[in-house]
Amino acid sequence: MKKLFSTFLVLTLLVSETGYANIVDLYCKYTEGHITGKIPYPFHEDTEKNTQYLSISQSGFEDYKIKLDTKKEKIVEAPKYSSDGSTYMFGDNLIFWYALPSSESRLEIKFTLNRYTGRLTEDHKNYKYGDTENNYWMSLIYDCSLTKKLF
Repeated sequence: MKKLFSTFLVLTLLVSETGYANIVDLYCKYTEGHITGKIPYPFHEDTEKNTQYLSISQSGFEDYKIKLDTKKEKIVEAPKYSSDGSTYMFGDNLIFWYALPSSESRLEIKFTLNRYTGRLTEDHKNYKYGDTENNYWMSLIYDCSLTKKLF
């Protein structure tokens, strides 16, 4: 009787949905972006004139692949994501994560993925108050779609 019960339990767990991860594969293609440089502080009067818009042809940005486990609310694979130290959060509408900065870097990189539109935003902020020469903000936008294995 114990053998029958254990066999039934194992088979039930294998067949049930709780035994499987829900992995989502996304392919994200760069669509638009801009970079603002040489600004001493946010919203400075020179912000608009120091902003350069980056077209698809001149960008040279690579497309991204993202892999998410939506059941466990974990990031399996994502650009500049490290399971050893990147922070992330799954929300109802958004998933976001921060790239792990190097020890002496002022650069912060934040990724935000809209769960309804599939739009991924990558925001770079290299900022030190008053350091006009080296300050910059960059925002890149990607459109993501589901990918499926062909074979």
